[in-house]
Amino acid sequence: MDAKVTAATVQATVLNALSGVFAQGILAYRRGTMEGIDLSSILRFIVYTMLTTPPNYRWQEFLERMFPTTTEPKDKSFKDKSDKSSLSAVTGTGGKLNMANTAAKFILDQALGAPINTLLFICLMGQLSSQSYNHIVSSVTSDFWPMLFAGYRVWPIVCLLNLVVVPFDYRQLVGSVAGLGWGVFLSLNQIK
Repeated sequence: MDAKVTAATVQATVLNALSGVFAQGILAYRRGTMEGIDLSSILRFIVYTMLTTPPNYRWQEFLERMFPTTTEPKDKSFKDKSDKSSLSAVTGTGGKLNMANTAAKFILDQALGAPINTLLFICLMGQLSSQSYNHIVSSVTSDFWPMLFAGYRVWPIVCLLNLVVVPFDYRQLVGSVAGLGWGVFLSLNQIK
């Protein structure tokens, strides 16, 4: 794993662990007692994040490479291609916002990435909780669509802001910060 993927994974893991701690704190506050704190739930979120962040980072990297957020200005006098500060397809810096590429990335991320991540969440959390195959299938059947649609209330806005405003190298961090709140929501809905 390269340094950027490792850094993104560590950041996401720490923030996801915090979301689990916050969720447990909210539950303890609601119950009025610290009894029933489920540290295994926090551990499951940590493991889940460590497993899913690298492929998600690579997915975003692939989308950026295929559909750069910004394109080089037509005026070649603006930037010399041999200049080290020239545009980078992977960093998404400089140049003009390419609306078609941004729309393509947004649609691919929301139409493919979101459902796959939702399915992975349900399946991996089920496996990490030692649930049976039948129970996991039942969870997918009952929880997939509600969880996906709940995510569509949050993640399209985060995705669009990330694609339009945030340079590529910081997108995972911004997504992880937004994921802090989302992780609390998921934790509270996973803990019965």
